[in-house]
Amino acid sequence: MNSKDSLVPDLLAGDLEGSTDVQLAPIKGNDLRRSLPREYFVKKPAVFLGKMLFAFALIALSWFGIWYALNTPATPVSILAALAGMLVSGLIYAHLIELQHECLHFHAFKSAKLNRFFGVLAGLFMFSSHSHYRYDHLRHHAYLGTERNQEHFDYRFNNLDSIKGFTIAFFDLNRYRRVFSILGAAFTGKPISGVNKEETQGQIKHEYMIYAVIFFLSVIASVYFQTWLFALAWWIPTLVIAEGAHFMIEMPEHYGLNTQTEPDVLGNTRTIRTNKLIAWYVNGNHTHTAHHFHQGVPMCNVGKLNELIKQELQVVETSYFTFYCDVIRGRISHRLDATCMIR
Repeated sequence: MNSKDSLVPDLLAGDLEGSTDVQLAPIKGNDLRRSLPREYFVKKPAVFLGKMLFAFALIALSWFGIWYALNTPATPVSILAALAGMLVSGLIYAHLIELQHECLHFHAFKSAKLNRFFGVLAGLFMFSSHSHYRYDHLRHHAYLGTERNQEHFDYRFNNLDSIKGFTIAFFDLNRYRRVFSILGAAFTGKPISGVNKEETQGQIKHEYMIYAVIFFLSVIASVYFQTWLFALAWWIPTLVIAEGAHFMIEMPEHYGLNTQTEPDVLGNTRTIRTNKLIAWYVNGNHTHTAHHFHQGVPMCNVGKLNELIKQELQVVETSYFTFYCDVIRGRISHRLDATCMIR
């Protein structure tokens, strides 16, 4: 496939909130994305369910390790079980947001209701609303490379060119100000800023309220049973580990690239070479250019799409570790005039 010799597609083609016939971001060159073979768009629900089950099995094992540590005398083994449980829990909560991302594109199932159910479930631990993420993210895909581009996760991208600055961004919890604001809107009936669909407004408020109720139930259970389980297995790992881990998954996608005025997903999006373990953890996000090339291709098939367009990829990193080092050393820098990430 060669896309070096023509111009930009009709940005209004396709369905903005569709699953397969989607509204695609601009690309330079001969655009053949509408003629991809059907095999690229086959959904594999069993594969997705396997990933969800594996993730929750790891969470259950982690919670058991923490419960064991809380109910046995303090020994090196029990302390290690608690620390390992907290670490794994936090990492998997971030991994679940990548599975939520699969649901919001309707990649997991043909049914919108099933995608929403599992999307809401995947976002529980990090208070990430499926419908809110979906609303913002689908518009990010459609408008990438134009001045209308926006991101759902407003992570701190400034001053990452030092270990101190990178660490501050890793532990930044600014996202929860937005969560509290939406919860306030949900309980007072006020509209959510930036969401122009009334039905979606209701879905978003409903999901955040579900998360709030479950959180308060966990607080009540903690007090009633006098246990630290929820604090050590959920609240602390989410704030201390999961937020930073998800920042490190998301940040490489477009960092240092022109997402506002360069109308070409092959040049404003990054691909990273990695091993199978990391590829599983980020749920295929290392092939992010291919995902933006055609977001209608399910994540279970995006590796195949990546192979198809690999000769056209313009921004490819040799590894995540090398990329992070280049950012901290200032070799890859962030331009405020070329991004929507201004914090």
